[in-house]
Amino acid sequence: MSLTIEQEQGARKFLSDLREEIRNHAGVGHSILGRMKTDPRSRFDFKVLAGQHFPLVGNFTRYMELLLLNAPDSEAKCWLAKVLVDEYGERSDGEDHAEHYKKFMHAAGHNPGDEDCIPLHPEVVSFIREHYRISTEEPFLVGLGALGPGHEWSIPAMFELAVGGLRKAGFAESEIAYWTMHLDQDADHGAWLEEALVKYCVEDGNRELIRKGALLSLDARERFWWGVTDKIVAESTRRNLPPGTSATSEQGQLTLRELRKTWHIEARLKE
Repeated sequence: MSLTIEQEQGARKFLSDLREEIRNHAGVGHSILGRMKTDPRSRFDFKVLAGQHFPLVGNFTRYMELLLLNAPDSEAKCWLAKVLVDEYGERSDGEDHAEHYKKFMHAAGHNPGDEDCIPLHPEVVSFIREHYRISTEEPFLVGLGALGPGHEWSIPAMFELAVGGLRKAGFAESEIAYWTMHLDQDADHGAWLEEALVKYCVEDGNRELIRKGALLSLDARERFWWGVTDKIVAESTRRNLPPGTSATSEQGQLTLRELRKTWHIEARLKE
């Protein structure tokens, strides 16, 4: 579809405003991230964070794959496919992003093989559940808003803050490669995304769907960061309990391995 100059200007103004709204959202500038330079986190804090964040890394490509199935045309599919190729390891030495993240987890203190055995805060589980729901049940443009602007325009800002905290905690550059490579890759993803979105952002109805998806994702992200904060406090308290004292902070919390056995995500034909 060929756009007039006025249509393209209007679409890009909407996208510029949406970028600013995302940048200022509480899910992007959450206090656990925003205070890392003034209130440094310990390596133990990052160990807890690593365990809670890993399921988001491991499930992101699945959301994208499900959304790709519902993409209405080749242009939309092209952006999703390009991002997926990066996620699969095209620009990260042939290793997918989950494998790179595991290296960070091991540096933070998790044992190899235990990555999917960590009890997850309920808000972590809720974040994953919400994004599967968006990817399979909402209109395509809501899903694109969640996985596009909601992720690709927010992650560089969040990760820049996280990288500052990781360096203050004493992690070597080689140990945080997962985080630093996203500063470059997601900047590219965000630029590709804007070009893919322009033609969808001419009509007010489409704009609202895209914005709705971005805000659904960011609201879930804010709750996720509060869950991580709560988990760090609980784990730090349990760590400092006297020997022989029991703690129940993890009671009823599922692991990623248990979720995989419980959940069955499908793309279904609806008539």
